[in-house]
Amino acid sequence: MKKTTILLLSSAFLLLGGCTNNSDNSESKNDVTSSSVSGTASSKSSSKASGNSSSQAVVGDDDMALLNSSWKYNKFTVHQIEAEVDDGQVEVKVEWEPKTEKKAPFANFGQVKVTQNGKTLSSVENDDDIDEGETIRDLDLTYNFEGKTNPIKIEITSADGEKHSVSFQIQ
Repeated sequence: MKKTTILLLSSAFLLLGGCTNNSDNSESKNDVTSSSVSGTASSKSSSKASGNSSSQAVVGDDDMALLNSSWKYNKFTVHQIEAEVDDGQVEVKVEWEPKTEKKAPFANFGQVKVTQNGKTLSSVENDDDIDEGETIRDLDLTYNFEGKTNPIKIEITSADGEKHSVSFQIQ
C-alpha cells in the first residue's frame, strides 16, 4: 500500500515537472513504465527516466496500451505494447517496425522476456507473422501467469543489449 502511494505521489510530481519540460527523450536506455490491468476497470500510471509521466484509465477487457512513446533501438522500433488478461493467461501484443531486414522475424532483432516475481513466465504461444508490404508488424505472445499478487514485467532486449521494460499489475 505504501509503495502504491509513493508511486502515485512520485508520478504526480514528475507529471508537474514534465509539464515545464517539453523535451521528449524517448531514446532513454532505461525506459520503465508501470501500469494496472483489471478485468472490469483498469488504470495506467507511468513514470519514465525521461521525466515524462501520464495517467490513463481503461474500462473493460480490451487490450490495454502500456507505452506512452515508442522505444527506439538501433535496428528496430517498438511502437506499442498491449496486454490483456484472458482465462488465466496474459496476452501480449508488441507492435514493432524493423529498420533493416524487412522480412526477418523479431528473433533476429531482439527478445521479449516476461517475468513475474523474478521468474520467467512460461510461453503458451508465439505468433510472429510476416505479411507482405506491412510496415508495422505484430508479435503476439501468450503466457501463463502466477496470480494477481505480483506485477508482470515485459522486457525487450535488442540483439546488441539495449533494454526497455514495462510493468503492470493485474487486479
